[in-house]
Amino acid sequence: MAERIAHLKSERLFLRPLTFADKHWVLALQKEEMWLKFIGSRNVNSLDDACDYIARTNAQREEWGYGLLAVEDKHNNIPLGVCGLFNRFAFECPDLGFAMLPQARGQGLCYEACNAVIGWARENGYAFLTAMTHPKNKKSQQLLLRLGFEDHGFYFDKSFEQQRLFWLTLHRPR
Repeated sequence: MAERIAHLKSERLFLRPLTFADKHWVLALQKEEMWLKFIGSRNVNSLDDACDYIARTNAQREEWGYGLLAVEDKHNNIPLGVCGLFNRFAFECPDLGFAMLPQARGQGLCYEACNAVIGWARENGYAFLTAMTHPKNKKSQQLLLRLGFEDHGFYFDKSFEQQRLFWLTLHRPR
């Protein structure tokens, strides 16, 4: 098994596992307009729900070796959003996911966080990653293309609504 994803650093960012101390901003992020429009409700409506979400996210990281990480400013530890890998059980690879708080958007921070996570996946031998977006989430689609993902069109699955599927090859099979 690959090394468990834990702490990642980039020029401006520190990525780390979520803790229960993050519950306030995790709740705020999940109530944010863009989250609800493009990701959808995850039934996080209270601080207790935020703690449950954090616990589930960390349990996935323990089970699969990867999961969602808090993204914070490296110099002042201010939370900026989340970025990490998920197991959607639809493919034999992790799926990249990210969401930034409004004050962190438009500064290249999400690109930087995603690159740190992609670097971890590459170093740990993953051959490819997927990413999915709401069909109307053009900003996330542009970011994925900039990161090197290829657009593979629409993806349909009974467990979630129609999504746009992106694919990133990290290692070519030999």
